[in-house]
Amino acid sequence: MAIQTPPSMAYYQPNPAASRKRKIGLMATGALIGMNAYYLPVQKDAFVQKAFDLTKADTNAQINSLAQAAKEVNENNLSTESKMILREMGLSENFNSITDKCIELDKTITDKRLSDNIKLNFINNYDAYKKYPSLMDDISNRAYRAVKKTKLRWGAGIGAAIGLALGLLTSRD
Repeated sequence: MAIQTPPSMAYYQPNPAASRKRKIGLMATGALIGMNAYYLPVQKDAFVQKAFDLTKADTNAQINSLAQAAKEVNENNLSTESKMILREMGLSENFNSITDKCIELDKTITDKRLSDNIKLNFINNYDAYKKYPSLMDDISNRAYRAVKKTKLRWGAGIGAAIGLALGLLTSRD
């Protein structure tokens, strides 16, 4: 007694190219669907943390440029760029005044009370920023966009992973 196979399954060989295309298509579809995470609302905590991180980075950049200017002042070889930075900050070409300004800037981001005041400012202005984006300053705008881009990337990555999983499940390989 011989076992008979159904005629539809007798000689079926799955096409590897079609299977690969299906996986890629589902992965791309999942990524596109996941990109809609960009439109999810920005949470206040994420916005405040990103805004403070950007403020901290900008302050550290100012401290570094002032430290470079202080070295140049100490060597009596002040560049034009350093002169412009000092004039912009309202500082004289004096090593002590530059050092004092560096300490003051460092204190704004490292002192608990002052950093909490910066964060509180972002928290208090968050609702106004959401209603009227034109009120945002540069730091707030960059923070808001950075949070949105992060959501876009995470959504695309998670969507692509789900799409790939579905592609693997539906393929006959």
